[in-house]
Amino acid sequence: MQMEIISFYQKFALCLGQLMINVDLSTKVMNKQTVYSILMDKFNRFNDTKQAQDASLKELVGQIVLTPYNNETYKILDVAWDKDPNYQFTKRDGTQHSLCQYYQEKYHIKIKDPQQPLIVVKASKRMAKRGPKKDEPGMIFLIPELCCITGISDSMRQDFSLMKEMSTYTHVGPNERYQQLNGFLTDIQKREEGRKELNKWQINLDKELVQLTGRTMETEPIIYKDRTIKYNPLEADWSRDGRSLAHLSAKHLDKWIVIYCQRDSQVAHSFVDSLYKVCTPFGMRVDFPEMIELPNDRSETFIHAIENKAHPQLNLVCCILTNNRKDRYDAIKKVLCVDCPIPSQMLLSKTLQRPGQLMSVATKVGIQINAKLGGEIWAVQIPSKTIMVIGIDTYRDSQSRSSQMIGFVASINPTCTRYYSRVIEQRSDKDLITGYKSCMQSALQKYHQVNGMLPAKIIIYRDGVTDFQLLDVIENELPVLNETCMKAQEGYDPKLGMIIVKKRGSARFFARDPRNNRQLINPPPGTIIDHTVTNQEWYDFYLISQMARQGTVAPTHFNVIWDRTGLKVDHMQRLTQKLCHLYYNWPGTIRVPGVCQYAHKLAFLAAQSLHTQPHENLADKLFYL
Repeated sequence: MQMEIISFYQKFALCLGQLMINVDLSTKVMNKQTVYSILMDKFNRFNDTKQAQDASLKELVGQIVLTPYNNETYKILDVAWDKDPNYQFTKRDGTQHSLCQYYQEKYHIKIKDPQQPLIVVKASKRMAKRGPKKDEPGMIFLIPELCCITGISDSMRQDFSLMKEMSTYTHVGPNERYQQLNGFLTDIQKREEGRKELNKWQINLDKELVQLTGRTMETEPIIYKDRTIKYNPLEADWSRDGRSLAHLSAKHLDKWIVIYCQRDSQVAHSFVDSLYKVCTPFGMRVDFPEMIELPNDRSETFIHAIENKAHPQLNLVCCILTNNRKDRYDAIKKVLCVDCPIPSQMLLSKTLQRPGQLMSVATKVGIQINAKLGGEIWAVQIPSKTIMVIGIDTYRDSQSRSSQMIGFVASINPTCTRYYSRVIEQRSDKDLITGYKSCMQSALQKYHQVNGMLPAKIIIYRDGVTDFQLLDVIENELPVLNETCMKAQEGYDPKLGMIIVKKRGSARFFARDPRNNRQLINPPPGTIIDHTVTNQEWYDFYLISQMARQGTVAPTHFNVIWDRTGLKVDHMQRLTQKLCHLYYNWPGTIRVPGVCQYAHKLAFLAAQSLHTQPHENLADKLFYL
C-alpha cells in the first residue's frame, strides 16, 4: 500500500474580513493490491473450487478498481470464470484480437498469467466506446493482474499496524499542516505560472495564513444523580469518573434473554456476571436472564429463537455473535426493530474474549443498555426549561438508489435527556413533506404528554445538507416544519430556530502553545470562531467542541438560517456546545449536538439494515445506539 498527498483543496469564499481562499491538504490511499492477488489468496485458502469462487465473488463484487495503465476506475459486476486473457474480441475496425495482444500492442504490457479468469466491470460511456468489450452494452472484461483495488478493505481496517502507519499521513498535526499550507502559498507566489494566474484575476495573496482571535467557553458541569463532576477542559472526557456514578434515571433488566452459540457458552455467562457487577453502581438492577444456547450461528436459527421467546414484557434481547456478518446482523435487527419491537444489544464474542477487558466492555455496554431502555445517564444545565431541540439527518438506502432514510429525533423533557425518534422513508418530495408533518406532530404530542405543555422554543439542527441544497431546505422544509408547529394547538406560536450543521468543511484552526509560542497546537474544546472567516451573508459560527487525539482537530460549521427564538448569539452558541455533551454512546463531547448524532445513527440503521421504518413502540427509546 502507498499513501501520498496528491493535492491541496482550495475554495474561495466571501467572508466578513474580505475575499479569502480556504486551503487544506488532500490525501488519498493508493492501494497496490491487485484483484489477481485477492483471487490467488482465496484459491490458496480453499481447497474446494466452488468455495473459492464464492468467497472471491463476495469480496470483489461491488468494489471499485483502478487500472493504472489508463488511470480509469470501474465497478466490478462479476467474475467470468470461463474466460481468460486469450479471450478474442472484435475491435471497432472488425479485426480479431486477444486481450493479451491488445495490452501488448496498446500499452506494452505483457500478461504474466494467461490462465487467470477475467472480471466483468461496468464501463463509463466514454470507455464503453473503445477497447475490449463484453457482449452486453456498458460492460467490459478486464484482466485481474492489471486492476488495483481502491480504498481500504475491512481486513486492512482490522490491521492495527497498517492503520497506525497510515494515520501518520492522514492525521497531520497542527505544526506540519501549518508548514505545508504556508509552503503552498509560497510556491504559488514564487512560481511564474502562479504569479501570472493571480495577476490575470488581479488577486493578491497574503504571505501568511489569516490570524484571528477566538474565544473558549467555560467547561460544563456534568450532572449525575448523586454528584456533579467537572472534566479536564483540555480533554473534554469524563469516562473515568462516570463509570462508577449513579445514572440520573436507571432502568432495570428484570426480563431479558441472552442468545448465543454453544461454543460461546462460557463467554456469555462471564459477560452476564460482569454486567451485573458494573451496573449496580449505575442504579440498575440486573436480574439473571434466560440463557438460550443455539446449535449453530445461522441467521434463521437466531431469528427462530427470538420469535419463540419474544413477548411485550421483555426488556432486552442480547445476541452474542460469532462474527460481524452483515446479512445476519441486518436480519436480526429487522426482526427486533420492526416485527417484534424490543430493544436489542449485539455483541461479538471476540470482543468479550479480549484479555483483561471484559469489565471495561461490560461497563460501556451497561451504559448503552440503560440508554436503549429509556434511561437518562447524565445531563448538563439547560437554562431554558421549555425548549425542544430536534436533530435531522439523512442516509441513502443501501438497497434503493432512489430512496433515502431521514432520522428525526426530538427532545421531550426540560433537560434534553429523553428523546422521541422517528424515521421518514423518502422516495419523493411529497414523502418528505408528509413525513415532516407526522414526525413534528407526534413529537409535540409526546412533549405535551411528558410536560403537560408545549415547548416555547424549538431549535432544529439539520445535518446532511450541502451548500447547493441550502435553498431547498429554506424554501421547502422550513415552512412545513413551522406551519406544523403552529397547528399543534390553537393560539400556539413557538419561537422557532433552524441551524444547518456542516461537519465536512475544510477550515482548520491552530492555536499558539502557551508553553512555547513557536509551536502550534489544536484549540481547546469549547473554542468559538464567529468573525473574520465567517460568511458575510450568513449568521454562522465555527465550534470546536471536542479534542482530537491525533492530527488537526476539525471544527463544525453552524449556519443559523432561521431564528425567531430571541436567544442572543452567545446563548445560541453556548446551547450548541452544551448539546455536544449529551451523546450517551461516549462519555465526552462530540463534534455535533447529541440530537444530530442520534438522528445520524437512526438514519444509518434504517438505511443499512432495516430498509423501512422502525416500529412506533420503540420511538421513545434510543434503541439504535
